[in-house]
Amino acid sequence: MTGKITKVLVGCIFAFSLVLVCSAVMAASQAAQIQGTGVNVRKGPNTSASIITKLSNKRVSVLDKSSGWYKISFDGKTGWVSDDYIKVLATKGSINANGVNFREGADTSSKIISSLKKGTSIQILDTLTEWHKIKVGSKVGYVSKKFVSSAANSTKTSRSTEAATFVSEEDNSLVGRVIAYSKKFIGVKYVYGGKSPSGFDCSGFVGYVFKNFGISLNSSSSSMYSNGTKVSKTALRPGDLLFFDASSRKSAGAIDHVGIYLGNNQFIHASTSKGKVLIQSLSEYQGTYIGAKRVI
Repeated sequence: MTGKITKVLVGCIFAFSLVLVCSAVMAASQAAQIQGTGVNVRKGPNTSASIITKLSNKRVSVLDKSSGWYKISFDGKTGWVSDDYIKVLATKGSINANGVNFREGADTSSKIISSLKKGTSIQILDTLTEWHKIKVGSKVGYVSKKFVSSAANSTKTSRSTEAATFVSEEDNSLVGRVIAYSKKFIGVKYVYGGKSPSGFDCSGFVGYVFKNFGISLNSSSSSMYSNGTKVSKTALRPGDLLFFDASSRKSAGAIDHVGIYLGNNQFIHASTSKGKVLIQSLSEYQGTYIGAKRVI
């Protein structure tokens, strides 16, 4: 009997430890954007570490920072990227305990700015080894990672498990900002070869939107299909590029149209037939779906 109780207690302690570890990981990650193409991701925080892979203009999560290098998470993998090639994105979060010290520096000897209450809304500006750099109101300082919950983690989880969900208007992630920016041009007239708000064609619209966020795409809809990573239709996420054969060449399957997926089976594009930038459902659109690419 004693042996059984001991096993139960050990099992409970182990399970509880896993919960604590998972909570710590959830609190630690922060959204970031790889800046450039073919950026080296290495096994360690130095140029002598072996290269795991290369990333181009990809959205990742920051887990740690060390001497000018960020440890990142992407596609179930982790690695290190020089801070010259990554932009950390401000992420909404909240304090998860009462009486949390908000300090001027990232150490326990730094002066305390104030004591924060559970539920206090914050902006996470950067991620360090054991600390988050945050903004509360107009003040910038540091708190221990374990006392911060990041809203980006729950958003990311919901997107990966339910691709049909719209990005929230309050979403400050790169995807959220790209989509919010694209919607500013609803109603802009369609102009063949147009690449500005005075008039867009389909690729001109998509290219203009992504260029605003430092992401360069090829100029035509067909050549854009070589950008990014291929995505199946069942795994679409907001921000993905959608490609179509919108002409009479449907049997040939030639790409001549592109738009941006919004979620909930809808996308935004500069429509030739409607003569303007608008939002349509995939089921309503008459063009033949060719495929999708992920560039964020």
